[in-house]
Amino acid sequence: MELSNIEKLLEKYFEGETTISEEKELKVYFTRETVPLHLERYKSLFQYFSEESTITATKNLTLKTNKKSWYTWVGVAASVVVIAGLFFTKFPANQDQNLGTYEDPEIALQETKKILNMVSQLMNKGTEELVYLNEFEDTTKKLIK
Repeated sequence: MELSNIEKLLEKYFEGETTISEEKELKVYFTRETVPLHLERYKSLFQYFSEESTITATKNLTLKTNKKSWYTWVGVAASVVVIAGLFFTKFPANQDQNLGTYEDPEIALQETKKILNMVSQLMNKGTEELVYLNEFEDTTKKLIK
C-alpha cells in the first residue's frame, strides 16, 4: 500500500470521513511490524482498536425492573385529575358569560382606545424608573475609565 494513500486515509480518518473498509485498511497497515517513523505515533492507536474489537462479553447482564414506575403513573394520574377539576370549576360549560362585546363598532373602538391608553400609561410609568439605571451605568463607566 502506498504511503501517500495511507496519509490521505489518515487525514480522512481524523476528519471523520472514512468508510468502514478504509478504517480496516488502516488497522491492517498499522498492525504490521514496519511503519514509517513519522507514522509511528498512530501505530499504538490502531493496534489498540484492533485488539479491543476482538473482546467479547463473557457475563450475562440482567436488567432490573423499576417498581417505582407504578408510583410515577399514579402521581401523573392524580395531577391530571386535579388539573381537570380546577379547569371545570373555573370554567363551567352551561353559564352564559358577558364577554364585553359591543354591538356598535364606534363604542367598541372608543373602549379599545381607552384600554390601550391605560396600558400605555402603565408601561410609561415602569420606564420612568430606568432613568436611575442609566445614571448608574454612566457613573460606573466613569469609574472604570
